[in-house]
Amino acid sequence: MDHLDPNLFSTPQAPTGLTAIVGDVGRQTIRLGLTDTAGELRRDTIRAYPSATQSTISGALTTFARECGLSTLPRRCALAVSGATRGETISVTNSRWFVSRSGLRSMLQADPLLINDFAAIAWSLTSPKGSARIERTEQGSICPATRSGTYCIIGIGSGLGVAVIQRDEFGHYSVLATEAGHCSFAPSSPEWQPILEIIRRSAICQSAEQVMSANGLHRTYLACAEYLGGGARATNSVEVVELADRSRDPAAMKAMDLIARALWQFAGNMALSHGAWDGIILTGSLTHALSKVLRQPGVRDQFCLAGPYARELMSVPRGFASFDHGELEGAAQALLLRDQAQAKASMPFAA
Repeated sequence: MDHLDPNLFSTPQAPTGLTAIVGDVGRQTIRLGLTDTAGELRRDTIRAYPSATQSTISGALTTFARECGLSTLPRRCALAVSGATRGETISVTNSRWFVSRSGLRSMLQADPLLINDFAAIAWSLTSPKGSARIERTEQGSICPATRSGTYCIIGIGSGLGVAVIQRDEFGHYSVLATEAGHCSFAPSSPEWQPILEIIRRSAICQSAEQVMSANGLHRTYLACAEYLGGGARATNSVEVVELADRSRDPAAMKAMDLIARALWQFAGNMALSHGAWDGIILTGSLTHALSKVLRQPGVRDQFCLAGPYARELMSVPRGFASFDHGELEGAAQALLLRDQAQAKASMPFAA
């Protein structure tokens, strides 16, 4: 859990005259940027380094500093990492990269802040100055940056991310990073059963992420094509979406419909699990590709799970969010709050 001091103000200020390096360590690319003296991301400084050109995190940091004309690295640093940020050495999910806390500490002469990349997305939603765009829903607006409550953000792209934002009545924030995407996939629709039987021939573990992700959409499409008795024409998820949009391909359309229904059911389970009554926020490249299907009333209704809380789920605002540099903005915001927490902890008690 990335949970910072609950006694912090919601709009922190960075220490005067200090900048920071913030980064997003993904599966294939590292993005780095600088903050200004107010702690806000400077978009003009953002650089991206693919794994083919940088074999280590330290190498990317050194290259970035040189390209930005920095004589020394800033001591303040926050990295959003794809994976669970626990332990001394953090392996980046499905990547050759790893992050060493002690190595960064030695390089920066200070403790780096390491947070989950999807938790960073959530932190970016707590900043009124962030680039996040959240659509207004028929149930009302979703405002983690200005309105108290509990919100759950779910994103599907190359993986499936889930994080929870809480804002109390005093404007204090906490963010819960989860690995809910690796929970078992258990759809209630009987339409899934023959498709899953085909998928199980090649997939060892049926996690939610294996289905609700880019690779999962393609995997589901191949199973649907086999089930419907037609040949498979798409070689990746992008082509699946194109087949559905342009050709009305039955297998592609069925795969997208199944994934969309499963995502809303998953979101309903997340709302119940975390008490996210104030908003469910969907994001991610695949989410946006599925947006037309996700908005269909019959598909959207899958969120309201049958049971004693079906009525309460109906009133939960559900919307879509897009970001320009969510991971970097969130890393900067979380670093500001950490600095403020440390400054407060170092203050002597009042007499």
